[in-house]
Amino acid sequence: MASFYLFILHLSFFSLFIHCSPYNIIQGATHENPKAFYNCTRNTTSASYSVAYRSNVKTLLDWLSSNATNHDRFYNTTVASGHTENTAYGSFLCTRGFPKLCQQCVTEAAKLLSSLCTIAKEAIIWYEACYVRYSDHYFFSTVEESPKLSFMNDQDYEGPVEHFNTAVWDMLIDLRSEAASASDKCADKSVNITDNQKSYGFAWCLPYLSKDKCRWCLSEAIANNPNGCCTGKSGATVIFPSCGIRYELYPFLLVHSSWVSPPPLLNSPPPFASPGKRKQKTLTIIVTVVPIVVSLVLLSLGCGCVLRRKESKNQHDILKESFGNDSTTLESLRFELVKIEAATNRFAKENMIGKGGFGEVYRGILSDGQEIAVKRLTGSSRQGAVEFKNEVQVIAKLQHRNLVRLLGFCLEDDEKILIYEYVPNKSLDYFLLDIKKRRLLSWSERLNIIKGIARGILYLHEDSCLKIIHRDLKPSNVLLDSNMNPKISDFGMARIVAGDEIEASTGRIVGTYGYMSPEYAMHGQFSVKSDVFSFGVMVLEIINGKRKGCSSEPEVIDDIRRHAWTKWRTETALELLDPEIEGAYSGEEVMKCIHIGLLCVQEDPNDRPTMATVVLYLNNPSINLPSPHEPGYFKHNREQVNITTDKEFDNVSDSVNEISLTKFFPR
Repeated sequence: MASFYLFILHLSFFSLFIHCSPYNIIQGATHENPKAFYNCTRNTTSASYSVAYRSNVKTLLDWLSSNATNHDRFYNTTVASGHTENTAYGSFLCTRGFPKLCQQCVTEAAKLLSSLCTIAKEAIIWYEACYVRYSDHYFFSTVEESPKLSFMNDQDYEGPVEHFNTAVWDMLIDLRSEAASASDKCADKSVNITDNQKSYGFAWCLPYLSKDKCRWCLSEAIANNPNGCCTGKSGATVIFPSCGIRYELYPFLLVHSSWVSPPPLLNSPPPFASPGKRKQKTLTIIVTVVPIVVSLVLLSLGCGCVLRRKESKNQHDILKESFGNDSTTLESLRFELVKIEAATNRFAKENMIGKGGFGEVYRGILSDGQEIAVKRLTGSSRQGAVEFKNEVQVIAKLQHRNLVRLLGFCLEDDEKILIYEYVPNKSLDYFLLDIKKRRLLSWSERLNIIKGIARGILYLHEDSCLKIIHRDLKPSNVLLDSNMNPKISDFGMARIVAGDEIEASTGRIVGTYGYMSPEYAMHGQFSVKSDVFSFGVMVLEIINGKRKGCSSEPEVIDDIRRHAWTKWRTETALELLDPEIEGAYSGEEVMKCIHIGLLCVQEDPNDRPTMATVVLYLNNPSINLPSPHEPGYFKHNREQVNITTDKEFDNVSDSVNEISLTKFFPR
């Protein structure tokens, strides 16, 4: 029964495609005469507009026809006679593989547009050999995805479907890169499916698109493959006004070698039929076809509504189960898996920028050109799932220039994925751990980073709608944007506390050794002062340029707090400043930051300043600071405390980019 309804649904969708698609079909396709699709949009009823604009359109189509040769694949022009609003813009593009057909194809397409779209402000016609378009708006430098044409072949691939799908997907991804980089913005290739069978693919963009815009457009085209790519179908086509893709099991670019006049339009009468016979035939077609089409349309709409409602309910149930009462609010942040796969080249290895205990991080580009960082959790990590839910619920409610922005998430097909803004300059520890990269951090940049981190923590503690304790502040969780502004990331371990709550305790201690306050590491007691302690350690490391226990240099400072305290007591604190620092600096500013760092790492939480006080200290050069007490140290052996570690995995840094990935020891 299910198969029967699926068959009816497919049949009805095919009928809808023919009769209701935004693209109309010119019937009668053969190997010598390919199908054509045309679209007449935004029709007008204004007589004055129509007369003036249609005159310009006619001139424009004549120009396109006269400039079409078998040597030039692309041409665009503008006709601006009369008022500005009557300007017509047009172009043609001839497909690679049909060099001898370009002139005939453009000429015939221009004639058809003149006769088919008599009141349209915008029109497109697509043959396999050429593409012709006109519009009343300037489209020569933009990526446009509407209207689109997309369909799959009825024929299924006869063989191992999974192998076929993978091969076709890889081919399309390769074509995307090749077309974007090509001077003519198109590429074709074939891949071996078996020893005796190949799949042939073609991708194109309008030549005026930049490499990035072409890549984005093709990414969206691949993602818009009906039912996703590639579902075992032997071929598929997706056409946007700005780009397109196609794959088949035969070399479709080599099929046509001559041009035949296009066939008559759908349901049009034969050229020499008498008026009476014409009316009788038209009436017969209407009486026969319309009831069938209407029935199929109603059935398809009903089935489609049921399927969409079921899918929507399933997604709602998943969100409800994962996020409870927050599921409705978070629905707008949900990404479809196919969009993420297209943005990351289906999680291609070359796009992986980080790997750790919870999974991998990938760089991606959305169809609108926005760069993203994709954190893909491994399905086997139960603690990773806890972190996933916590991070979505916490950071989705936060907006601050010094916090990394969560763009969305995906819960689909057992995938747990977080999508963040892409931060190009990686993380703070990326600079602190390398002597050459540390030289790139001037004192003014280091001071700006310290102030930015302080503002971000203050927002979490006091200025956001929630009171949040981060619990894992460290250099690898501070990202640097293109202007070296800091952004705090990784809220998987953050805790939301009541506004009047001073401190809390937990039996599950999470964080990173060396950055956790003594009362938290030893007794599980945490508060906003725990974050202050972590901030103080980072301040001292930013000044000194060496991270505890992880420096690649011969001289390794075992404890930055002890080292800073010793320098402070001997009144040689300025020697703490990184000797590799280049450029001018203010000794008073350096001393003040060391002073603030030591105040933040004091053993007694009550002695530590709040982040509001820290920000006040940093922004007021004349304020007098209290004297610091001796910092708190870990008195337990490191192995006695069950905490997270801050280490590298699989030779890939845990902080290569957007999200630090911290590994838990099993409990």
